[in-house]
Formats: sequence, structure tokens, C-alpha cells
Amino acid sequence: MPVTAADKFAELEDRIVRTIDLVKSTRKQKEAAERELTFAQKQISHLEEEIEELKQERDLVKNRVEALLESLTELTEGPIA
Repeated sequence: MPVTAADKFAELEDRIVRTIDLVKSTRKQKEAAERELTFAQKQISHLEEEIEELKQERDLVKNRVEALLESLTELTEGPIA
């Protein structure tokens, strides 16, 4: 059975429909990936802020411990009364 112009056109139409579906699917996946990226960037930003706060807290505790150790050193090295 010979292939007619109508058959060729139907095949072309089918390919175009599949291509359109693929493009739509790809766009949806891209949009989902962009949403996930935005969410991840916000989480990273939040975690960076939290890390900075923890570093500041660590420095404060370190300074207080050093001050206490200095006080203890002065107490133990001072004259015994």
C-alpha cells in the first residue's frame, strides 16, 4: 500500500503534537526546578544568617570564658591571706 500525502501529513501532525507536549512538559519541569531553586536559596540565606548568629554567640561565650579564666588565674596566683 503506497504512502499518501494524507498519511505523511498525519505523521507530521502527530510529530508536531508530540513535540508540543514535550515542550509543555519541559516548561513545567523548568518552572518546578526554578521554584525549588528559589526555596533552596532562601533556606541557604536563612542558614547563613543562623551561622553568623552562632559565630557571634560563640565569640561572646569565648570572651566570657577567657575573662573567667583570667579571674581564676588572678585568684589562684594572688597572695594567700
